[in-house]
Amino acid sequence: MLSERSEKRGRRAVFSVGDIECTTCAIGIEKRLKKVDGIEKVGSAIMLNKIFVDYDESKIDISRIKKAIEEAGYSGYVTNQDSTR
Repeated sequence: MLSERSEKRGRRAVFSVGDIECTTCAIGIEKRLKKVDGIEKVGSAIMLNKIFVDYDESKIDISRIKKAIEEAGYSGYVTNQDSTR
């Protein structure tokens, strides 16, 4: 029997969000993303205009994450995605 941890399909996506101008912008996006089921961890690099999202691909996909970023008032696109976290 597989454990819950081994059943998860964790991935990391990096989004480029050009209109992140300050810490408040990044925090707003992070708060919005953390409310979405399937998102496990969110980080940001303001100087690079990047949002890093660790998520369970069995619960959520890239298009839903992108939609959550848009719901926070920003636009972004995936610049990198991997399954090795």
